[in-house]
Amino acid sequence: MDETKKAWDEVGEGFAKLGRIISERYRRNAAAPSPAEAGAARDSIRRATEELDRAFTAFGDTLRDDEAREHMRDTGRKLADALKVTINEVSEQIRRSVGNQSPGEPKPPVDPGT
Repeated sequence: MDETKKAWDEVGEGFAKLGRIISERYRRNAAAPSPAEAGAARDSIRRATEELDRAFTAFGDTLRDDEAREHMRDTGRKLADALKVTINEVSEQIRRSVGNQSPGEPKPPVDPGT
């Protein structure tokens, strides 16, 4: 289980770092609204659209950044490794619980004293 936890911790750390990269780019693109924009509904919709544009721009810029792309690849590898470790561990647990039974063969009774 320690190997599985470590693998998933690395995946979590990778995605956390990626989130920080995108967040930094989002904040760098921020602009303060003018006082005239404060109450109008159409201005609110426009600002919301601009915010979405900034968010997608930050994400797009991150995808085009070599360091961020390498980090995404590394995080993807860590995710694949974590899934591999998890699947291997579950497979081993299933093998231990099922044993070497033939298909259709009933499972031997469990002795409650063991």
